[in-house]
Amino acid sequence: MELDLTVVGRTLEPPPFAYDWKQCALYALGIGAGPDELDYVWEGSKTFKVAPSFAVVPTFPIVVDALMKVRADMRTVVHGEQAIRLHAPIPREGTLHSTGRIAAVYDKGKAALVLIETETKDAAGSRLFDTTWSIFCRGQGGFGGDRGPTPALPEAAEGAAPQIDVEMATAPNQAMLYRLGGGDLNPLHIDPALATKVGFKAPILHGLATFGFATRAVLRDLCGGDPARLRAISVRFSREVYPGETLRVRAVPSTAAGTSLLEASVDDRVVLSHGVVEIG
Repeated sequence: MELDLTVVGRTLEPPPFAYDWKQCALYALGIGAGPDELDYVWEGSKTFKVAPSFAVVPTFPIVVDALMKVRADMRTVVHGEQAIRLHAPIPREGTLHSTGRIAAVYDKGKAALVLIETETKDAAGSRLFDTTWSIFCRGQGGFGGDRGPTPALPEAAEGAAPQIDVEMATAPNQAMLYRLGGGDLNPLHIDPALATKVGFKAPILHGLATFGFATRAVLRDLCGGDPARLRAISVRFSREVYPGETLRVRAVPSTAAGTSLLEASVDDRVVLSHGVVEIG
């Protein structure tokens, strides 16, 4: 299947996204929020908060639409990287208006990399957040296109102590929860027969669920529990995670002011790499 490169640069605009506290709370459960994080799950909390990584939920339909328009083979796509930039805290309810575009399609040889960018505003037109999605289309490279830029990461501050070093257990039904709150109903995350058919030993956890776990650690240990302090977070999805496994999330300060380097692993398997966090 050949990619349709004529759609690069095209603007995508889905219907408005209406939501309430229930979807925010279900999403929070999907990324592991528990009894010590009632502000994310209890509507009666006077300081109810929305996890900043919820930004992937209203923009996920744009990504699916973009992949369909570029004629990606949905059987072979892999989520490569995810980035979010926050401009204001996400409200607990309302209607969001998102626009997106297929920013580029890069030729990585055996795969193509589709870069999708989105921007989301509230009903009053105030900008809330931007997202960038990097999606690998395996087997659809080799078309003679640009390989794309090589990203430059900040360096770790020499000799600095870790700012985050915490273990976070995922539940055996974590993917079942996330698919409902996160909106990604791919059967790979629930159907054992499909998971083993494509080479996994069992259904795997959504990469964006792991991303949400890491975001929770950042909120607690770097932001003092205040989502308004998180300016941006980005990661690369390096390996799979199985529901029930325990994540070890670590962050160290970088040489850039207000910036930390983020990583998550399961035992000796790095599952999130190249992570960068900006705190205000």
